[in-house]
This record gives sequence, structure tokens and C-alpha cells, in this order.
Amino acid sequence: MIWIDGNEINIKQFTGKEICEKLAADLWSNDYKQWLKCADFIQAASFLIAFDTELTMEGIFTFLENSIGHYAPNIIQAFRSIGDNSDADTLEEICRLAPPDLMRDEFLSGDSQAYDITVFNDDHELKEETAEMIEELEKQLYLNSGFDMWELLYKYLDEQIEKL
Repeated sequence: MIWIDGNEINIKQFTGKEICEKLAADLWSNDYKQWLKCADFIQAASFLIAFDTELTMEGIFTFLENSIGHYAPNIIQAFRSIGDNSDADTLEEICRLAPPDLMRDEFLSGDSQAYDITVFNDDHELKEETAEMIEELEKQLYLNSGFDMWELLYKYLDEQIEKL
């Protein structure tokens, strides 16, 4: 099987949790296009790890304006693949209110220079009520609700490995 770096790997030597640990170490040295060359279950884990990292470090608004936001449909599908429809539905609603590609375009078209520290509301034309709705929806995501999405992901990966 092809790994995230394009090399062959014996995936059967890993558990779902071990795959996530390996992905977390290898993910950022490869671009998103490389991820899409992997098996669907590796893609799902990759996108969920990337989303978790973005959400943990910067929150939903930064996710919406960063390049990973372009892959929101992949992340939503990854949540559905592991059986987490609640987070998939919540992220889908957030993206309906503030489409990531539109947010990214607004961010890039601003006057900001590389490495400037900016405020989301200064870079976007979201109504205050929409931003508040997004903040409320963010609170429903696994990271803020106490739901353990990781156990679902590990189980999903274990099942996919077993099928090989």
C-alpha cells in the first residue's frame, strides 16, 4: 500500500491508533495532493488529524480561511466514514454559513502581508449574527463537546486494515 510520502508500506503491521501516530508524524512534510493518492481510509485519517490540529491550535475561523478549509468536503466525508455524523453535520452547517473557499479568497485579497497578525472579522464580511452562529456550532464539535471521535477513528482504521 502507498503511504502518505508515496512509498510502499505494510499497513497490516499497524493498529488504527498506530496509523494515526505515524500519520501525525509524517503528515506535514507532504502536501494535500499527496494525501489524495492514498487509500480512502488513510485519507480520512489524514484529514481528521489535520482538522483536529487546526481546530486545536487556531479554532474554526482560522480553519475557514486556511488552505485546509478547501478540503472541508473531504473532512466531512471522513467524519461520515467513521460514523460521526454529528460532527459531519455540524461542520457542513459551518461551511454553509461561511464557505471556506470564499473565506480564503477574502483573506488573500486583503491588504495583509505575509506573517501579519490579523483579526478574522477585519478580513471578512460576515455578519455578526453569522459569526455568532458559527461560534455556537463550533461548541458542538467533538473537541468542545467532550465526544471522543478518536475511538471511532481507531476502530474504523482497525476494520479497514482487517479487510485488506
